[in-house]
Amino acid sequence: MGKKRIGLALSGGGIRALIFHLGTLKWLAEQRMMEDIAQISSVSGGSLCAGLIFVHSGKKWPSSSEFLNHTLPKIEEIVLNNDIQVAAMLRLFPFWLHRRTRLLAKVMSDKWQIGEIAMKKLAHEPLWDANCTTYETGKRFRINQQEMGDFVVGVAHGHDMLVADAMAASAGFPFLIGPYALRWKDFDWTAAVLPPNMPKMAEFKPPRRYHLWDGGVYDNLGLEALFHISSDPTGGRLVDDIDHIVVSNAGQQSGFKRRGLSSSPKRLLDIAMEQVGVLRTRTINSHIRQMHNGMHCRIGRSAAEILELAPIDFAKKRRIIAESLPQHQARFVRDYKTTLRTPTEADFRLIMRHGYETARCNAAFL
Repeated sequence: MGKKRIGLALSGGGIRALIFHLGTLKWLAEQRMMEDIAQISSVSGGSLCAGLIFVHSGKKWPSSSEFLNHTLPKIEEIVLNNDIQVAAMLRLFPFWLHRRTRLLAKVMSDKWQIGEIAMKKLAHEPLWDANCTTYETGKRFRINQQEMGDFVVGVAHGHDMLVADAMAASAGFPFLIGPYALRWKDFDWTAAVLPPNMPKMAEFKPPRRYHLWDGGVYDNLGLEALFHISSDPTGGRLVDDIDHIVVSNAGQQSGFKRRGLSSSPKRLLDIAMEQVGVLRTRTINSHIRQMHNGMHCRIGRSAAEILELAPIDFAKKRRIIAESLPQHQARFVRDYKTTLRTPTEADFRLIMRHGYETARCNAAFL
């Protein structure tokens, strides 16, 4: 693929997404491409992955060799030996019952050795957007090393948000973890610079608190920071700071589920999120096919399915398929429950292997 300015999109999907993304990044690192990543946009499990990488690489984005030899083994050890979901549940009552997102941040600080590092203390290159959804405005709320905010709330420059808090806010799934409460008066806000095609919002009195939910409610792929959707034949264009995009998509499909005595709000939200994701997926796939400037690594497809139309030698295709997971194991990874529970070591390695193989197979189209 050569030297590129890569935009990396890390989707949501809990611990499954975190591990799948590690597999995608392992493949990128083996191709010496970690140094090419210019911007990162993450959601939920993707934000957990990015935060762990920055913190356990000395507050910076690692080189390819550093990721393979130090960061990846360190993260694997931490995740397999520290169940943050169980740790949080044991401490939930009574004080933390309505502060679950803050509790998650505290548990990650302790168990995952995140500590109390502020986002602004991380290296500013590549820029990392940990994405949330603002309940009050319905917009994407970004938190990065330089600023945070959305199109309506405004922007707070040089904020003191901790890495663990940004990770927890991005992963605050409704009904399970809950919102991260952000007090307005704790930060200095300036008006956001709106895109030319967005009408100005009506002036309003800000509430005492804004509530940040899982970024996947708005965009589970984390594409908005990297890709401008439009009506042109390619479906849009990359932002100016990148010329290549890698989408690591570990989002779970809603699938078939029987209705109980009543409808589950989470089930209905999952269906709505999936349909939004389908539209974004079609747009980015169309762009990549026409522009040949990226790859979409989507969970749940076997090597045989991905490589069916790949423009590579038949013998090479057959060899890659023989070395890769069969369809039923790819489906197992796809259907792995969206949770923060620590997986078994076997499941960890299976999910990461699937992420790695998905990236390798998608690279055959470049």
